[in-house]
Amino acid sequence: MKIGAKTVLAVLCIFLIAIVIGSSCTEATPPQQEEELYYLVGNFTAQGTVMTDAQQEAQTTFSGMIAFQVVSAPQGNLTMSLGWVNLIADGVPTKMGDSGLIGLTLMADEYETEYDSQQGATRADFSTKLHYELIDQVAGYPQLQPEGEMDNFPSYTEKMAGNLTGAFPENLQAEDGNSAPFAGDIDLIVADSSPILGSLIRVRFHLELVFVFRVTFCQAIRIQPVFIGTGPDDPDRTGTAFDTLMTRADELWDRCGTERCLKFTVLEPIYLDKPAYKVLDNSTEATNLRAEVNVDNAVEIFVVGEMSESLACSWGGGASFSSGTEAAKIVSCDQQLSVPCPCPVDCRDFCPCGGCGVDPDTCGDLNLYHLAHELGHTLDLYHPPDASSTADSIMEPSGFCCDNPDVQSAKNCRNADNPLLYSTLCILAACSGSPDIMD
Repeated sequence: MKIGAKTVLAVLCIFLIAIVIGSSCTEATPPQQEEELYYLVGNFTAQGTVMTDAQQEAQTTFSGMIAFQVVSAPQGNLTMSLGWVNLIADGVPTKMGDSGLIGLTLMADEYETEYDSQQGATRADFSTKLHYELIDQVAGYPQLQPEGEMDNFPSYTEKMAGNLTGAFPENLQAEDGNSAPFAGDIDLIVADSSPILGSLIRVRFHLELVFVFRVTFCQAIRIQPVFIGTGPDDPDRTGTAFDTLMTRADELWDRCGTERCLKFTVLEPIYLDKPAYKVLDNSTEATNLRAEVNVDNAVEIFVVGEMSESLACSWGGGASFSSGTEAAKIVSCDQQLSVPCPCPVDCRDFCPCGGCGVDPDTCGDLNLYHLAHELGHTLDLYHPPDASSTADSIMEPSGFCCDNPDVQSAKNCRNADNPLLYSTLCILAACSGSPDIMD
């Protein structure tokens, strides 16, 4: 039997149509859904108790932020981990005196959290780093190995361990903006075999707050500038370099955006009418200055006019104290933007950029990223090669006659921590940048 050309053509057309239809059907198949990451975040204030070494339970006020990381599976199943507990509390009386402000942060990046979707029961066991200002007053600061400049004075800390227990609603639905009421308790007990002071034994308080699901999570820390002078109209006041230094700090830490959104909320300056502080001659004067102002929910930045040559060279023109804790403070100077020319002789022993005393670029309007570096210390980052930070980044020490590197790293962003960090709406504090070093 002969097959005509028309028949062949018809069969071929039918075959091609089938291929097209089959291809269309394949393309129309919906893609497989993937897991989604959310943050379940809440700020809080609560009343509770602290058991002290005097074996008395003292009433105090707790405030802070708690945040969970929540992974939502395609079927709606949720896996939760506790990612942040940033907590501060008013001081309580102890055998050695008032504890001063108390601060706690998580010791690990995250802690597994049990959530029963049928009943809402929730539990997370975790450990925290504990600090209170009395530790600094009694024990002082640990001596770090010199790394070119001694601008970081971190605190001794203690350890507490315990749990968060309570209940969310049943069958939580992870969706941006959804709220999730929570009622429960935090109970922590000292977990150090040989604590630095051992003044605080147990922390307990009840929580009732509303968490909110977020696809992006923004955190901020308050900054309290302290200038020397009678007020903003004082032509001889200090703090003339602050706005420039703060702008550069904002810009550099904004580069954490693709890793984590971190912002600084700058409060109105406090003016200290004590002209003797305009020039700091030694570390004792700096200690006295730091004691002049205490703002419980902020990092105080004291800006003097200048420092003695020995102090400026030793600290690189500024230093951080009680770094990474609720008591963190910075002492800086306006000379960061007017480094003497030529670079002071005592500062030339540490000159990572080279040419100090010879190169005109090592004096004058120089240390633009000084404050960004010191704020890194307040966020519990140390100089490289410490594991908390990245080599060749903003956390490299620079001395007084070189600027810190204009370089941010993903590791710096991830490791930044302080109990004063709180959750803020990303619409008010959006981050847009990316780290220069992705590690």
